[in-house]
Amino acid sequence: MAAASDALPFDDFGRCLPTAAQAPAHPRSRRYFTLQQPDIDYAASHARLQRHLGAGETVNATVFAERAAAILARLKADPATAAITRGVAIPFILPRLAVDDMGRTLDERFLPAVGRAFEEAHPDYRFTNHNVGGLDGRLHIRPDSRHAGLVDAMGQAERVGIYFPALSEYSIPAALEQVSALPRHFLLAGGVDTCAALISAPGLLLRTDTYPPLLWLGALASEQPGIGYHFEAYGYNLTFNRRAHLGQAAEYWTCGLSVLDGD
Repeated sequence: MAAASDALPFDDFGRCLPTAAQAPAHPRSRRYFTLQQPDIDYAASHARLQRHLGAGETVNATVFAERAAAILARLKADPATAAITRGVAIPFILPRLAVDDMGRTLDERFLPAVGRAFEEAHPDYRFTNHNVGGLDGRLHIRPDSRHAGLVDAMGQAERVGIYFPALSEYSIPAALEQVSALPRHFLLAGGVDTCAALISAPGLLLRTDTYPPLLWLGALASEQPGIGYHFEAYGYNLTFNRRAHLGQAAEYWTCGLSVLDGD
């Protein structure tokens, strides 16, 4: 189980403790489904984001690294948030883009970019989008997720961020409750930021030594209550799919937090 840190609400492994959650969430974790911090090569990540997503046109690799380092430094400087930096942290760049329909944006730009980046980095394995019928009109930002601020920000300029898969073993309702209690620069991760993180670090869910968790797009509500969309490893392959969560928590499930530069 994770040891509680003096710098609550995060434990010594960077997990956000469910101190404000009334909905289902595991108070402690035995860390059976985990991710490993990848080595971050900012030049390589920048090149992937630019090549596959069209991000990084106004932010070069040096600026990318500087802005990501500034986010981490700011979090480390605050005793209440320093412990999150002990966990997995994936830097990403969001392109400047106005999002009129989140589902269409993921279908047309972000999910294909995830697939290209994953298969380029891991040519022996495959990315599969199991969603049939497209996402157009089927995804909406949850009002309490703070994710609308991220989408508004990327509509104005390219933004650098850090993705933290810190809400492990939470139900989606609990993740929404917890993010509301965190400092305002913590945003519940949705589709565009989770995709950008998986393009930056395509092997995030590829584990050969243990089992990775499923990553919910927690900030996005689907067309049906209790149904959500997620990324998941299938063997060493990467998949995108939907499933029922019914407001429950599971040891296998994780939601992410994103922090943007300048916020």
